[in-house]
Amino acid sequence: MIRRPSLSMAPVSFTTGLAVAFFLLPGLAAAGPALAGRFRAEHYGTLELKTEGEHVTGLAAEAGPCGFSAQEQVLEGDFEGSVLVARLTVCQTGDMCPVRQTYSILGFYNEADGVVVALVRLREGCHSPALPPSGRFILQRALPEVPRETPISTSASSAQELGNRRGGRNVEAAHQALELGRRLYEKKDYPEAARLFESSLSHDSGDRNWPAYLWRGASRLKLGQVEAAIKDLERSRVGNANVSTAKEPAILYLLGCAYGQKGDKSKALELLGRAVRAGYRLHEGVNDDPELTRPLGGDPQFQELLRRSREKKSPPRGLAGAGNPSP
Repeated sequence: MIRRPSLSMAPVSFTTGLAVAFFLLPGLAAAGPALAGRFRAEHYGTLELKTEGEHVTGLAAEAGPCGFSAQEQVLEGDFEGSVLVARLTVCQTGDMCPVRQTYSILGFYNEADGVVVALVRLREGCHSPALPPSGRFILQRALPEVPRETPISTSASSAQELGNRRGGRNVEAAHQALELGRRLYEKKDYPEAARLFESSLSHDSGDRNWPAYLWRGASRLKLGQVEAAIKDLERSRVGNANVSTAKEPAILYLLGCAYGQKGDKSKALELLGRAVRAGYRLHEGVNDDPELTRPLGGDPQFQELLRRSREKKSPPRGLAGAGNPSP
């Protein structure tokens, strides 16, 4: 896999793993937020939140897909800094699945835009119309309805702001889904990681979210979806080139692996050579991803690239702080 040395951890339960992941994020030592008013989660519906001290409750403000009664309590928990430890009630379908069930969740609150992001892991075989397939639960303040007679500015900045707030482009939700997906990738849960990266891209599919394309491409490559992986990685390369002067060599490395899996050895070696010249530690990548580089293992040109990689003294590291892999 694409290594992040400081984040290696032993296998743990899903809930415990999320707890570790959240506490690795910055800014969690502050006092818990005081959320109040109407908040909305995609699919789930609108909740009326109330906070007393660190304790928060959520009452259904509409029936939603689960048919909740008005003012029915569906969320209850406590904030520990910026982490919400809570229980959420959802409706379910599926054999041997209760019609309603309450699940323990961990959520991360982002103070900048007041968004709570969590994952809900349903029982095996269960599905809920109140949650997307990824299980993401993104709670953000409900926007007031804009009266039809109210003129809306057509300036570029106003249009962008309206798009950001109304779901056209939600940068924070995209970032949080990316972070959670990355943790799951590191746990080798590639199917769930790919779904979270897809969720990130559903909130922001622009060039600045090129790391989500990169991570989804890496996940798909691990799942053997070579053609889809190549499309994602090529899109990531375009986005990275458009928004950054520092090019990410991991993109070239993964593309090289993908073309190797596809059977295009010439293209694979050309891309891997460019990755090495850009500073990628190919000899370490071989150890981390033996299944990806196996098709090229005995090729003399590939062995020469490994030798050059070992001889590089101080290759550049991956970009930091953007949520992208660091080889």
